[in-house]
Amino acid sequence: MKEEKRKPEFLWVSIAVFIVALFLILIQNLQPNLTLPGFNLFGEQEQTQQTEYSIKKPEEVARQYFESWDIKDWPNMYATLSDGFKRIDLNAKDLAAFRNFASSQGIEGIRIISIKEDSNDGTTAIVAYSVEFTLSDGKKQNFSDEFTLKFRRGDVIPGWKLIHPYGPNIDTS
Repeated sequence: MKEEKRKPEFLWVSIAVFIVALFLILIQNLQPNLTLPGFNLFGEQEQTQQTEYSIKKPEEVARQYFESWDIKDWPNMYATLSDGFKRIDLNAKDLAAFRNFASSQGIEGIRIISIKEDSNDGTTAIVAYSVEFTLSDGKKQNFSDEFTLKFRRGDVIPGWKLIHPYGPNIDTS
């Protein structure tokens, strides 16, 4: 009786399946955006979108502070504070403490009446503002004051920031 030799096709198919599986495992674990210019790994058109960071003007930072407070967007409100402010003021030591402090103020809404940059020497700016607070009891209260902002190159997020301007702990960093 003659013994039939098995054809090597089974071996080649097994090797091919192993290589494809290994390739898929590698691309999944290496880098989520493994792409060729203009196409991703699966041949779909890549949508390139570059996010540019633009530094806001002092007036825009003050507006961001109040608009964020109004909609209770604590991360964007917190981002307006200088790193020095966050080190000085225990109510701003981290986002959770800041959120708790800001939400405990009894202010349910904020309407910006005016925001105007009074001075700016390139490193320090004074922004005057007037707002109307809607309190938790429904009453409205007008409030006017000014913010001191400094241009911070060394902050985690560089740009114009509200500094801690009062009390014994003025942010001079």
